[in-house]
Amino acid sequence: MNINLVMRYIFLTFFISLININLFSSTVTDSIKIDYKDYARSGNYYPYTPLTDEDSLEYPIYWDIQLNVDDLYDLDIGNNFFTAEITAGFYIKYDSIFELSSGGVFPLYPYDHITMETKEPLNADAVYKGFEQDGGSWFFYGYIPDEPYEATAYELNYKNVFNHKWNLREYPFDVQEMKIEFIIPLMDSSIMRLRESKSFPPTFNKDMDNFRDGYKITSIRSEVSYFETPYQDQFVPDSLRNIVGSKITFYIGIDRSGSFLFTKLFGGSFCAFIISWLAFFIPRTSFDTRISLNMGAIFGAIGNRYFVDSSLSNIQVMTKSDIINYICIALLIFNIIIIIVQKNDDITWTFFEKGTNALIFSAALFTSLILFVIFW
Repeated sequence: MNINLVMRYIFLTFFISLININLFSSTVTDSIKIDYKDYARSGNYYPYTPLTDEDSLEYPIYWDIQLNVDDLYDLDIGNNFFTAEITAGFYIKYDSIFELSSGGVFPLYPYDHITMETKEPLNADAVYKGFEQDGGSWFFYGYIPDEPYEATAYELNYKNVFNHKWNLREYPFDVQEMKIEFIIPLMDSSIMRLRESKSFPPTFNKDMDNFRDGYKITSIRSEVSYFETPYQDQFVPDSLRNIVGSKITFYIGIDRSGSFLFTKLFGGSFCAFIISWLAFFIPRTSFDTRISLNMGAIFGAIGNRYFVDSSLSNIQVMTKSDIINYICIALLIFNIIIIIVQKNDDITWTFFEKGTNALIFSAALFTSLILFVIFW
């Protein structure tokens, strides 16, 4: 038999088998999805609310979240928290109390289902009361038929303290992301979910009363995630699984603005290096003067390093600020070594014997290392 004909038969058989497997897999998957949806709507399984074809309610139910940050304060690297004042909009395409064709109701108030991750946790069983006790206030606008709403709308004005873990490895070039989190802890994500409003993206007040000088908000982005709760329920026959909650996290990007902090942290070290570098302009015969300038520069750099350490005493990680200061001290020592080599006739480093070469190399090395650390 022709070998080419055999290869054609093999290829054709493989191709037909692959098509059959895909069709079978697709059919099984669609069957599972249809069965699961039927179970959820039957009323015999979670969430135990019977729905018929006459009911327009569809799972999952989506809450569209709009966030406006009114104010931020307590932004201090010594704190593991910050305080935020927010205005949040909650939009849903169903009525607050959805009337079922069977005669029952499905309450859809946001404060019955949605809570927030705060420093002091709110009571999940009494979210409305928890928000009110913390100075929050809810407003109900009813169904708004006009674009871009076309939904039942609620508004929450709220102030609370939120946790924050400072990531300071990039300090002072770091961008912190403060988290505002809304969660549905007691309703499975197959039934109810959170998402960012497409019509109303997150915003912030550009004239905050208490926002700390030296910071600026660069962006707000959101991320939807899911988490497993310790509570179990029955979603399909003869099987239990944990309820999976829904969460939307708004990340508020905060950057350190201006050059004041940069000058405050590194001004002393940079001035110390410049003083050391200027020693190359002094004639080699004035060895004592050159060494004295460099020794004074080293003491200045160490003093600046002590100042930086005292202002960042709570930081236990190596930051870019530490690296830059160590580079300055190391280059000061390098300059002293070059000056000693130029003075000592028993040691010859040909390239550095010429004062111009040492001058240019030291400045270029300093600039390159500092820029590398900043942009790395």
